[in-house]
Amino acid sequence: MLEDTNLARKSDGDKPKTFFQMDRFVQMNGQWFYTTREGEEKGPFESRSEAEGDLIDYIRQLNHLATYGVKK
Repeated sequence: MLEDTNLARKSDGDKPKTFFQMDRFVQMNGQWFYTTREGEEKGPFESRSEAEGDLIDYIRQLNHLATYGVKK
């Protein structure tokens, strides 16, 4: 269920670099989890939509903290 998307980016005249974007969400043993950019695994959740909602809340919290200069 994981999807890889090959993305090429250019930066400051450098040679193109290859990056891979993976689906953050994974289902294991009937439960849903997601991984943050920081490498934290969050879950378990009963459904993917519940995991997606939690991820939205997590991102909002990080953005709120960043507004005040707090880094997690």
